[in-house]
Amino acid sequence: MKRDQANITPGCLVEYLHDNQTLLGFVQEEQGRQFRVLNHNKRQVKLTLARVLPWVGPKLSMQISRSEILEALNDHNQKRQRVQAEIDPVELWELTRDEVLEGTADWFAGLLWNYPDEDQIAAVGRTMLENKAFFKFQPPGFKIFDPETVQAKLAEQESLRKKRLLLAHGQSFFQALLKKDCKDDSAALPELPPEVAAELSRVLLSGINDPENQEFLSLWKVLRKGLPDDPHLPLLLARAWNIVPSHYNYLLDQAGYDWGDIWAEEFEEEIEQLIRTVKASPQEDKELELISIDSESTRDIDDAFSVEPSPRGFVLKLGLACPVIGWDFGSRLDQRVFQRMSSLYLPEGSSHMLPERLGTGFFSLHSGNSRPILLITAELDQEGKLLDMELRTTRTTVAANKTYDQVEQELDQEDNPVLNQALELAAKLRQQRIENGAVIIEQEDPDIVLKAGDDDFEVFLQSPESHPGAQLIVSEFMILANQAVAEWANTKDLPLVYRTQDITLPGDRAGIWRDPVDIYHLIRELSSAKIETIPKPHSSLGVSAYAPVTSPLRRYVDFMNMAQIHSFLSGNKLLWSKEELQAKLPYLTARMQAVANIQRSRTRYWKLLYFQRHCKVQHWSGVVVGINDKRITLSLPGAKILIQGHRNIFNEKTGLGDRYRLKLGKVSPLHDEIRIMDAWEES
Repeated sequence: MKRDQANITPGCLVEYLHDNQTLLGFVQEEQGRQFRVLNHNKRQVKLTLARVLPWVGPKLSMQISRSEILEALNDHNQKRQRVQAEIDPVELWELTRDEVLEGTADWFAGLLWNYPDEDQIAAVGRTMLENKAFFKFQPPGFKIFDPETVQAKLAEQESLRKKRLLLAHGQSFFQALLKKDCKDDSAALPELPPEVAAELSRVLLSGINDPENQEFLSLWKVLRKGLPDDPHLPLLLARAWNIVPSHYNYLLDQAGYDWGDIWAEEFEEEIEQLIRTVKASPQEDKELELISIDSESTRDIDDAFSVEPSPRGFVLKLGLACPVIGWDFGSRLDQRVFQRMSSLYLPEGSSHMLPERLGTGFFSLHSGNSRPILLITAELDQEGKLLDMELRTTRTTVAANKTYDQVEQELDQEDNPVLNQALELAAKLRQQRIENGAVIIEQEDPDIVLKAGDDDFEVFLQSPESHPGAQLIVSEFMILANQAVAEWANTKDLPLVYRTQDITLPGDRAGIWRDPVDIYHLIRELSSAKIETIPKPHSSLGVSAYAPVTSPLRRYVDFMNMAQIHSFLSGNKLLWSKEELQAKLPYLTARMQAVANIQRSRTRYWKLLYFQRHCKVQHWSGVVVGINDKRITLSLPGAKILIQGHRNIFNEKTGLGDRYRLKLGKVSPLHDEIRIMDAWEES
């Protein structure tokens, strides 16, 4: 009997597809090429010829009973399953892929057996139908895929398999995780197959690191069904699963910023070569008796100074760390440092822009060690006006590294003429800036102290120690240096990156401001500074131009400016033209904002965590700084933080500057949320 669809008559066994499964049936009746069929699942169905698969037989007697038909169907189906289990689809594909492009089921069966029967042919057909990565069903035969197509289809199938497995476990597992995070930290989690656990972990980390990723979003949309719509849900679930710690800084991941110094390990060879280059550079070593002033914890010391009286006023010498000698711009190390953009100083620790071996070690101005510096020698008159300035690169050994606390104690002592002259000059420099329109905001930022406990951190907000004299010296000398370098570069037509704030401020804004109300409204008036390649005023600083160069160990823009100046002073070709610097500005700006957001948001996170821990047992004092129809904004001066409350919580006659005792309600550090539950006007 022919084994094709043209010879189908009552009594024949045929196969067809239903829900992507192959079913075996007995043809009971034929009506115009339509068939009534009893299948091995005991169901009667109607089939058109188009639905019948192109292998037919054997043929049974029409005289046998229904039970005998079903028994025969079961026997043939089991035999076909046994034969199919012995067929290796990969071997079958490899046997034919180089010989033909397509073939029928009985032709393929003939490669395996000399005289294949109907069950063997059907088993081959079933095998090829189920292995869509190797064969494509094109009735009456099968197309054989080439190796490249097979590889792509196998990868697609594996991806689909993993996705189905993931969805089968993921939704219920995530619901259990959320319950664990919100209600019962000791709750047991469902068991997961290892590959599912690894993939779910990857999904959560992807949602933390890159929440806008389209691949993540398409999968997440299904996995998060039945869960709250929370932008931080992947982080909450990962935290409950102990994939990340309780106070995980996801902002680092989203900004692509590697915490710590492990990232620098792959650049050990480049770092060692740079150190050898700097040591071999033919620079003189000058005795300058410079001192530095920094906080006690500072390890990356990038500036030091000396002050002497002169017939015309003062001679100020500023030594700035010069980490750019021998630096290979465009190298892998440079690209990584460029991407880091800035050091981070967070309550939980510091992470430095440069490899620590360079930034806190080899180039840091530690006393007793000869270091390359950019030396700025500035002569100023009795009022602090700049008369003359010279720049040069050299080497020096800083005489002393002093802390803010040490300097504050030593000021006004007769045996410290350098510090006293420095303070006198700094005060005059500040007065000069105020006369030029500077807006100086003095608002204490609390020290955030974290103390590790058994299971978590304790958070403390402490009033900072006051070092007005020491901080005045450092801030005014650094502003002067950046202003003087900007004006010098402009006269030399030397392209640099400038920080600008070219705005017009009312004359009464100049001065020193400490009142929270004044500070709030001043900040709202001031636009953010930006970086440009054209020297323009920085209005709130009260300077005509400002080129940041004083923190080359900590900020990449300062690092670039330092390198450009060093190249100019060395008589070498400039590293960048004005146009080339202009082309870098968009990326520089974006990276500066991304890293600054980590610094700003993470500091606020720990403050809110402090409030969250104490809001049930403590009230706070706030000053009203902003009022509108719906909300009142208050400043909490001790915490240097702004919060808002609904207008109806407060007295109807509330005015700016009024003080309230505040009861805080829900506080969520992760969501940057803090609510005022109640407020009482302070007498």
